[in-house]
Amino acid sequence: MSALAGPHGAPSGTGAWRAAALGAISAIAGVAVLAVSGWLIVRASERPPVLGLLTAIVVVRALGLVRSLGRYGERLVGHDVALRRLADRRVAWYRRLASRAVPGGTGDADLLSRFSSDVDDLRDRELRVRQPAVVAAVTTAAALPVAALLLPAAGAALLGGALVAGLLAPAATWALGRRAARRQAADRALLAQRLDEALALGPALALHGLAPERRAALRRASDRIGRGDRAAATAAALGGALGALGAGGALVAVLLLAGRATAEGRLAPVALGALVLLAVGLHEVLRPLPEAALRLVAVRRAEERLAAAVAGPARPTVADEAPAGPPVLPTRGALRARGLRHRPGGPGTALVLEDVDLDVAPGERVAIVGPSGAGKSTLAALLARVEDPDDGVVSYDDVPLRDVPVAELRQRVRLAGQDAHLLAGTLAANLRIGAPRASDAELRAVLGAVGLGPWLTALPDGLETLVGEDGTTVSGGQRQRIGVARALLSPADVLVLDEPTAMLDGGSAAALAADVIGAAGARAVVVVTHDAALLPAVDRVLELRDGRLGPGGRRTDPAHDRDAPRRQEPATA
Repeated sequence: MSALAGPHGAPSGTGAWRAAALGAISAIAGVAVLAVSGWLIVRASERPPVLGLLTAIVVVRALGLVRSLGRYGERLVGHDVALRRLADRRVAWYRRLASRAVPGGTGDADLLSRFSSDVDDLRDRELRVRQPAVVAAVTTAAALPVAALLLPAAGAALLGGALVAGLLAPAATWALGRRAARRQAADRALLAQRLDEALALGPALALHGLAPERRAALRRASDRIGRGDRAAATAAALGGALGALGAGGALVAVLLLAGRATAEGRLAPVALGALVLLAVGLHEVLRPLPEAALRLVAVRRAEERLAAAVAGPARPTVADEAPAGPPVLPTRGALRARGLRHRPGGPGTALVLEDVDLDVAPGERVAIVGPSGAGKSTLAALLARVEDPDDGVVSYDDVPLRDVPVAELRQRVRLAGQDAHLLAGTLAANLRIGAPRASDAELRAVLGAVGLGPWLTALPDGLETLVGEDGTTVSGGQRQRIGVARALLSPADVLVLDEPTAMLDGGSAAALAADVIGAAGARAVVVVTHDAALLPAVDRVLELRDGRLGPGGRRTDPAHDRDAPRRQEPATA
């Protein structure tokens, strides 16, 4: 299968055609084995010498082997190509989603449905749509001339049946399927959204007596999906029935025409058997086409929904590709920003940063304070190149971050955001995102450095404790400390911490600040914060206000800082 892969594991352009060719060989061999078997059955009824049947017997066996081997190769190659293309398409759609704002009205559940089931529907394009159509066309083009050579009228009858079963039946299925699928995907998205709400808000709904109403809404949504599924099944059944009617009519016509020609002596009896079974084999090749038409409806609908999900305005993103000839960054360097101007919402939205300059020397501790909405988190994202500025440049040791491969950049500058995302795995696995080769001893040490040592000791499973999906089994304070620990564990020379104490009370915040600054060692630390408890631990305080960065005091005024959390909790709550 490796021969099918192009650069970066992508399937080669010949893979799909190779699968179609193998499928066509298998189908032609299947039709041929039936036709030869028909000849053999009639000829055997005439009781000729056994040697007169030997050639036909060998041909039947050989065609049977070709059919089986072709079917195996077609399935092997076809699924390999389809799954590789599905992986490439999934990555491509995710990248488009990352570079676009999600249109309003698209909820999380609907978005998840689009980028799971809808993307999965795209794999049917090769396996269940394109390939059956190509195989049917090639096999029909090969079988009809043979039938016409044996008996022109029989060839015409088979052509009529092929038009009904291969064109009219799929077209009818397509028309009925489009009507059935028009609301099917939307109904599934609505059910996913309501189910997500019911699971997330179940206790609150029960408390307010709304559980029966929500159950009824879920039942109605499920019923709508059921009606859509039944309509799609009806379309497939009607298409299949129409195809069977066309094939059956062609078979009856072949029997009548070939029978009359045999009775009149214009056709040998053995050819009669070959024509009849050839018609049966051709029907088997055309039978999947109505189902292929219905799958095509689902593929087109999935493409429409995915396109709608990424139809929002473009937003600045960081390219994953490494630039050509990347420079090698030093182990320690200064982080500098010059003339930063940025609109996080894209063109036409408010300017958040305007002519921002910043220098962070190696090993320096800098705090950035300012009112809510001033752009502190935006500046943190630019410093770590999570986003690129509209204007200006961020550099490391005078090398622009745009010229540095993302993988190398993350080894020098690391961001710990205020909303630390945890994966549904173990505590150790989440920490090793920052340093995949870190030992258990290093994990324990860094957890101790952020004040989670006693908590870790109290856990029955220790580092193997499951944190749950998105960290549901840990508190907000613990989640934030785990995020900071992950940054500390990384080899980065500059740590950018965005609101590292937003979920902590005053005493815990001051303790965490001291712990983190101490654990950072010789690394530079940029702290975006509203918390005055962190300021004594830094070397310099800068204030971001009205889009500009300037010197700040040693304290902030909580009364004018709407970033301050309204509810705080201890780190180990």
